[in-house]
Amino acid sequence: MSLFKTLKNGAAAAASSYKLILLIWVTTLVLTLAVGFPLRSFLNMMFGSSLAIERLNDGFDLGIAGDLGKSLGGLMASVSAGTMLISLAGFFIMTFFAGGLFRRFSLAWGGLKVSDFLRASAGNFIPFLKIALLMILIIGAYTFVLIGIPVIAGLIASGSPRQNGKFFYLFYVIWALGLPVWLFVADASRRWIAATGSRKVFRALGAGFRAIRERFWHSYLTVLAVIIFNVIFIAALMWFAATSTPEKGIMVFLFFIATQALFIIRLFMKAWRYASVCEAVQQVKS
Repeated sequence: MSLFKTLKNGAAAAASSYKLILLIWVTTLVLTLAVGFPLRSFLNMMFGSSLAIERLNDGFDLGIAGDLGKSLGGLMASVSAGTMLISLAGFFIMTFFAGGLFRRFSLAWGGLKVSDFLRASAGNFIPFLKIALLMILIIGAYTFVLIGIPVIAGLIASGSPRQNGKFFYLFYVIWALGLPVWLFVADASRRWIAATGSRKVFRALGAGFRAIRERFWHSYLTVLAVIIFNVIFIAALMWFAATSTPEKGIMVFLFFIATQALFIIRLFMKAWRYASVCEAVQQVKS
């Protein structure tokens, strides 16, 4: 099967799972609001009816930090804790729901009821979490070998981090080009668990490595193509957030709707990668 057909079938499978993607979106939105509302109340309590907001509209004013006093420390602690909580909870939520998505995409035909989706998510959560943690360690070691060691060696040899800077870009490019390999192995491993019902993580990783070895370029280019689309989309999303932030009124609500629509698209892109990898692995087996 051609690369284009694999990506097309993956996109079709992801689009047909829109109910599951919307369920993930609602869960993530509830989590974000649960952290965001207390933080907003804290900000309102700190600023109250002061002129701080008007001063911030004219640009960042260091004098506000002095006005806030000890409250600034509480604000920074709240923001840091909230960001960490959302990031950690987001990691667990996506790991949880990945179990249901891979179960959906590993089926030969038909869809998956929401109850079956949640059951598959719960059943696959622990092995998927183990795979995620192992892949974090593997990618961390991969990053250290390709980037960390050359940077340390360059610092020792030259004594300056700026010397040979252009040469180090080569290692960054190699690192980026190697990343799809690890993502495919991780996704193929999770697909194996979802398809077989086994909980043996190392056997799953072995299946993932075998899958990419049997048809390397097709598997590699499948993930690389999805990553390129993701990078373009994330860059466009950051540009939109930086240039379209409204100040007040109905535009704030419309901006919120737009950002949520973009987040749903982001979830679709992740599901697209999962489905495309499952499609590529299925073609290897057939």
